[in-house]
Amino acid sequence: MNNTEKIRPPTWQEFKGNQASIARIRRLLELERLPHALLFSGPEGIGKRLAAEIMAAQLLRTERGLLEAHPDYARLSPDGTRIRIGQVREIQRLSGLAPVRGPFRVCLVEPADAMDAPAANCLLKILEEPPPGLFFALITAFPHSLLPTIRSRTAHIRFNPPTDLQVTDPAQLANRDLAFEFLRNLNKPGLEWLWPVVGGLEGMETGRILDIIRQWIFVLRDLAVLSTGRDPAELFNSDRRTELVDMAADWNISGLGAVIRLAENTRQHLQRNANTRLMLESLLIRSADLYWGGKENADHRGSPV
Repeated sequence: MNNTEKIRPPTWQEFKGNQASIARIRRLLELERLPHALLFSGPEGIGKRLAAEIMAAQLLRTERGLLEAHPDYARLSPDGTRIRIGQVREIQRLSGLAPVRGPFRVCLVEPADAMDAPAANCLLKILEEPPPGLFFALITAFPHSLLPTIRSRTAHIRFNPPTDLQVTDPAQLANRDLAFEFLRNLNKPGLEWLWPVVGGLEGMETGRILDIIRQWIFVLRDLAVLSTGRDPAELFNSDRRTELVDMAADWNISGLGAVIRLAENTRQHLQRNANTRLMLESLLIRSADLYWGGKENADHRGSPV
């Protein structure tokens, strides 16, 4: 028996949770109707990469542990803090060649939100005219960081956390509490609350600040889910649904979208070693402006008074 005959592609029994999302991927594979690009989104550590790798291994008829050595598999990950255009151009070059084994090539991009603007635009060109047999899996916790044109050319597979995911991790719970506190501060007239908040973050490790912003984005996303009448089962923070419902009443969907984009941009700048205090002050002040925009007790610019 040769080595190829010994290979057993992985099964979905490896995956726990998010069975509706997994069933959708399996159905697309079984019907041979898999889109040329899928976007796997959801919180960190939820299993997005595992699902993408199982899918890739099944397409390439190999074991998940052997993917990195497979000639028709590629994975784009940050060169430093960003995915660069040169990395995407290499995939573009390979896409013009026939696969080495079988009919398919697969490329995982993780985290997809780490692509810089030239890399994202280069990938968009590939997605606009995808070569036959080339499949992309874009993996991110922040899908709204991607170009809208990229999102529109992918099939979105969402992965939601189990209801007790965050409350079982004391560090994430503490960071989530801070994210909720910051959002509650926005409804206070004036900005006297701002300086103690920013001062309390000084000296904090960048990794923790990034996680607080990530938690902030998840809370904002939950508010958007409630504001648009979507299924509450999509909430990241379902254990705090009552509080989220109260908060959502004070927001409009355009303001939420703007604050989410602002927070994502802040997170990306901090990853590139931007001035932490200035970035956080800007995030909170501009978020307050967006919260108060159009409210009766706001000044002529829509800012809090």
